[in-house]
Amino acid sequence: MRIIGVLIIIGIVAGTTMTIDYTKFIDLPSLLLVLGGAIGYALAKGNPKEFFRNFGDGSVYMGWIGLIIGLIMIGNHYADVERIGPAISVAFLPIFYGYLIRLISTGIEKVNN
Repeated sequence: MRIIGVLIIIGIVAGTTMTIDYTKFIDLPSLLLVLGGAIGYALAKGNPKEFFRNFGDGSVYMGWIGLIIGLIMIGNHYADVERIGPAISVAFLPIFYGYLIRLISTGIEKVNN
């Protein structure tokens, strides 16, 4: 049942993003920040039995750190009002990735236990 739930979540999110313009939801540096940080967090916690839980928690933490990094970069680089909107949307992508990964890792975590 949990795998079905995870697949439903992935399907709904993918379906929603595909109806708009899915390229707006893709930012490789944000994704790498979240995934790399989540792996580092899970390894730093040092409990292999809870890897997926720690990975999910780390992805959320790194998502928020990514937002803070993005907002700092916006504050330092964008004086043009027309460019602030797209920059802010990219700044929020790490949070989106973090919580989506957390949802998926929760389903995987329960399957492995």
